Order: sequence, then structure tokens, then C-alpha cells
Amino acid sequence: EPAERNVTSASPFSELNPEQKAAIEAKERAVAVVAGPGTGKTRTLVAKIAALIEQGHKKAGEITAVTFTNQAANEMRERLEQQVGKRAARSMQIGTFHAICLNYLEQRRGRIVLADDTECLEYAADVLRETGVQLPARQLVQEVSKIKSGLPIAETALTPELFDHYCEALRQTGALDFDDLLLEALAEWEQAPDARKRGESHFSYLLVDEFQDINPLQYRLIRAWGAHSEGIFVIGDPDQSIYGFRGSDAHCFERLKADFPELRTIRLRQNYRSTPEILSCALPVIAKNQGAERTLEANRKPGRP
Repeated sequence: EPAERNVTSASPFSELNPEQKAAIEAKERAVAVVAGPGTGKTRTLVAKIAALIEQGHKKAGEITAVTFTNQAANEMRERLEQQVGKRAARSMQIGTFHAICLNYLEQRRGRIVLADDTECLEYAADVLRETGVQLPARQLVQEVSKIKSGLPIAETALTPELFDHYCEALRQTGALDFDDLLLEALAEWEQAPDARKRGESHFSYLLVDEFQDINPLQYRLIRAWGAHSEGIFVIGDPDQSIYGFRGSDAHCFERLKADFPELRTIRLRQNYRSTPEILSCALPVIAKNQGAERTLEANRKPGRP
């Protein structure tokens, strides 16, 4: 095991500000970091992972980091390779919800066949022809996805019977759509309280990037994985939650507090991106959002009005 390092003085961590260091040094089982715009979110997340490994708190193979895009996962892995080495970085589980769930299921069931968007539209069109329902195939696929993800839908021609018919048509192909991928993985976790004993070592410590963007189904996955973990660390910003149309909800931080009462919340306020002039315009607008008062301090010199 590597010798323990002091994150307040060691080279890679000494560049962090006090709030970032507090997030990295936090010992609580559940930690939420509210990272305002331009406050060094990715740097903090990477440094947290590096500290877990370099201080000997966790082995690389015990860590899962959830991102929202493959590009973000690749960038995080590259930064971690520079920080802790390629071997350690490659031992971690870093990826999107879908990639992590696919890997999880394939370890237990073998190869999983996924239905892509084009195939789902073809199945939907077949179902609509068979049932005689007048509904665009894309609308059927989208509304089925919302139901599977736990999202409400407005008045629609999608009846429970049509929903079941579509799901059965998909099931008969032996394929899973992207929502099923998450649901199937979630079902195994929720129905198997001894998951950790079955070798789920990667979930010993869970980190979630862009936490404000998760939908209800993804939140259930985080809650299930977190229930089996020794630590959970989420980072994001409710004020940057822009994916409401696909189910994200800035109140996820509040739900996390309810599910993990021991949660410690840390706010990053040092903004490295914007001039004081920009922040002075932006903060009065952001302050209209629900929740705690927003404070951002510019680390750049004054600029143009």
C-alpha cells in the first residue's frame, strides 16, 4: 500500500483551495459537494479519487465513478492516469450508468443484446400496426421510456395495454433497450441484499459526477449502490440542472439527505472562470432559484463591464 499522504500539503493537492480540500478530506460516509459554475468540479473529483488511493483508504479496484457521457469517462480516466498511474486508473470502474449496468449484467448473464433507437422504432411501428393505435412510433418509444424511468407523462393514447404490448414485443426479441438495461441491473441489486458478499468490490466507494442531471431511475441506482458501499461522494450544482425535459430534478440533493441522514454538504464558492463583472450580473439571477443563498467569489481580475 502507498504511504499515506497529507492532502493539505502534498504537491497535487496543495493547489486546491480550502473548500476543495475539505471535500477531499471529508470522512463522513456520505458527502455531497455543491460545485458552483467554474469552481473546479472535475479537479476536486479527481483529487478525491486520488486521495482515496494514495492514502490507502481504498484500492483502485474498489472504486466506481459514474459519469454522464463516455467522453467524460475517458477524460476522467486520462486525468487519473496522470495522478495515480495507468494500472490503478484502469482498475477502477469509470463509466456511464449504462456502461456500468451493462458490465454488471454481462458478468452474471453473459453477452447482453441491446436494441438501439432504430430497432426500438421498428418494434414500436409493428406494435402500432398490430393494435391499430394511431400514434407516432417515436412518441410511443419516448413515452414508454418515460414510464420506465419513473417520469410522468401528459395525456396520451399510451394505455397500459399498449405499454405491455410493446414491452412484450421487445422481450420476444431477446434484447434490452437502454432503460431495461438500468432496470434489470437495479432489480438485481434491490433483490440481493448480500450483493457485497458476492464480490461487488467495485462499489465499495461510489462517486457520482454531474449529480444534478440524474433522473428518478438513475437516483434509485445510486441509492441501491450506495446502500452497499462504504462511502458515497456526489458532486454537482442544482443551478446547472438543465435536463428537466428528460427527468432531472435539482431536488436530488435533498432526497439524498433524506436517504443518507449522515450526509455532509460542502459548497465550492471560488470561481476560476468568470470575471467579477460577470458574477455580479449572474448571481442576482441564480439567487431566484430555490434553496440556499448562492455565493461565488471571483478569482480572476476585473474585466470589461
